[in-house]
Amino acid sequence: MVKQWRFVGFDDGFSGFESKKACIIGCITAGAYVECFLYDTIDVDGFDSSEKIISMVRKSRFYEQIKCIFLPGITFAGFNVADIVEINERTSIPVVVIMKKRPDFERLSKAIENVSMPELRKEVIKKAGDIHMLEGLYVQFTGCCKEDVRAYIRASRFKGNTPECLRIAHLVASAIAYGESKKT
Repeated sequence: MVKQWRFVGFDDGFSGFESKKACIIGCITAGAYVECFLYDTIDVDGFDSSEKIISMVRKSRFYEQIKCIFLPGITFAGFNVADIVEINERTSIPVVVIMKKRPDFERLSKAIENVSMPELRKEVIKKAGDIHMLEGLYVQFTGCCKEDVRAYIRASRFKGNTPECLRIAHLVASAIAYGESKKT
């Protein structure tokens, strides 16, 4: 029997800017088989998404077995920007950001001007590095190479092109935020 890699994908349950908090859900899978969920809250437009992701991963009973952390972009709960380099350094696990379309950095930069400490947020976004097209997805990554990213994406899919841990984290987070899961 081939041992399957474990992955964790995170997404936020964020229903609007009138809220001060949003949930952040982690879904741990073995390949595409769901094994565990992680839960915490983050501040809307805050600076705690990286710390909360690191904490959840390090406290998980699967920590030593997680091969890759998947994120669906680097902004959570508005402009709570995740620092993928810090997450990688503090967990020793590669981080792969999966995006279905290329971000509009000009629009993003203008929007960030409306929240506190825009320059710090822009630095974290820039630090995430170049965007690459791999496996039909736009990706950023740290702690691994392009071939590793390809292997992680392929091993984590069930159907479609999104890693299953991200798809399930999105379903759970949107159910918490809206009362029912939203389209993935």
